[in-house]
Amino acid sequence: MGGFHSKPKPKPTPKSSNPNATITPLDRAILDLKNSRDRLTKYRAKLALDATKLASRAKTLHSNNDTKMALQLLKLRRYKLQEADRVEEQLLNVLRMVDKISEKQNENEVISAMKRGKDALEILHKEVGIDDVLDLMDEVRDQSEVERRIGEALGEEGLRVVGEM
Repeated sequence: MGGFHSKPKPKPTPKSSNPNATITPLDRAILDLKNSRDRLTKYRAKLALDATKLASRAKTLHSNNDTKMALQLLKLRRYKLQEADRVEEQLLNVLRMVDKISEKQNENEVISAMKRGKDALEILHKEVGIDDVLDLMDEVRDQSEVERRIGEALGEEGLRVVGEM
């Protein structure tokens, strides 16, 4: 009842997961480029459809012996096709630009990761200096020497026990 005179219900606005999120100029540029891409794609499809319709109308007019009007329609069709080619070139430029922006974003992420890795390595190198490593290697050599001597002592003792049997 009263659906005709009632006020439309407001549509709920989608809430973002991060209320503090802001749209950066880079995000805005990408969005604008993608919107342009969509508009150009629609316009190109419209031009192609118009060119097809003009060709069929020109064919019909030609079959009805109205060649002058058919030629006018074919000229208009040629213009529409040229415009479609220009739109196609613009679309390719937009797509290239979107790809370049994505590529640069990836490069920035890689560079940031490399910086974080370098910083982590610096921290680790500060924790374990070259002197600590050299001291550790000397201790390992000393322990290896002790291990070798123990092995030799056990080997000689083992030979005596075997020789007495």
